[in-house]
Amino acid sequence: MAKLRSRAYDVADAWEWLELAYERRWTDGLPVAPPTEERVRAVLDYLGRDPGEVVGVIPPREGVATIEKVAINCVMAGCKPEYVPVVLAAVEAMLATPFNLNGVQTTTNPCAPLAIVTGPAVARLGFNVNEGVFGGGARANAAVGRAVRLILWNIGGAYPGDPDMATLGHPGKYAFCIAENHALSPWEPLHVERGLPADADAVTVFACDSPHTIYVPGDARRILRVLAHTLPTPGVNMFHCAGQYLLAFSVKPAQALARAGWSKREVKRYIFEYARYRWGDLKRWGVLDPEEHATTYWGGVEDAPWAAALDDEQLLPMVQSPDDIHVVCAGGTGQWWVGFCPGWGNYGGYAVTKPVRWPGGS
Repeated sequence: MAKLRSRAYDVADAWEWLELAYERRWTDGLPVAPPTEERVRAVLDYLGRDPGEVVGVIPPREGVATIEKVAINCVMAGCKPEYVPVVLAAVEAMLATPFNLNGVQTTTNPCAPLAIVTGPAVARLGFNVNEGVFGGGARANAAVGRAVRLILWNIGGAYPGDPDMATLGHPGKYAFCIAENHALSPWEPLHVERGLPADADAVTVFACDSPHTIYVPGDARRILRVLAHTLPTPGVNMFHCAGQYLLAFSVKPAQALARAGWSKREVKRYIFEYARYRWGDLKRWGVLDPEEHATTYWGGVEDAPWAAALDDEQLLPMVQSPDDIHVVCAGGTGQWWVGFCPGWGNYGGYAVTKPVRWPGGS
């Protein structure tokens, strides 16, 4: 049995543990479960991996995330051992270069890493995919989302104001995890769209705002037109620096679109083509900054349109490609809602998908 490397503390009970966690800043304010040796070992035994194995280095404070440290934070979050491979996949995805985790952890933008779980494990582990999907509603959603946040907090050290400079913050920085509603979705799962086999389990991470809900009752044509007119607001980072965004369709609008023959790719193409800024309107509304938008409304995007040469009727897309629009079906059947989650822009936080690696290669 491998020896645990983390320091042990003797506490009288759970309340004494909690006070110690607050004192040592091991939590961001919410209560956390005591990571007893028994619980941590149960996770390590399930994983069958060396406790000292390094998963990666978590910015901004460059904490080394070992399997043991990940297990400790997962126990603190209330994870069952079988949730931990999902958490590890999320961590691996956040450490990929396109995600720019250091930037996501320190930006003034109110983005947070959203973990989107897909595959057969969604049902097997009991993730909530129905009503209240962005609000938790199940141990799996809450514990996985909470574990990701505690790893970013305890190992990455992104404390508010030092060095997490998010001006307003984000409620998803307590926990931000959803799962696709595979049973009622008319479209292929997100991980299949992103190149993984249908029977794979996967986590996609995307740094974004909490969902701006859009009400879209009606047929397919109206759903798409409401979205196209609602999305292009100059208040989101897409206006300044393109990037990516997520559309989370609840079941009713997703199924209405599919019945009318709209695939996920066709939905993204339509939104890309019609959710656009009219250049003349931007000038008339006075939302263009004379210095920031002297050459383009997209700061830092290579080959961006040259503002001085644009006709007033020119329509400009929010992002550079339909592939920069992510679409999932998640949530219940009660009403016609779509969640719009703007990303951070072209600074990073881009969607990254990683397969879940189960113990024994299962």
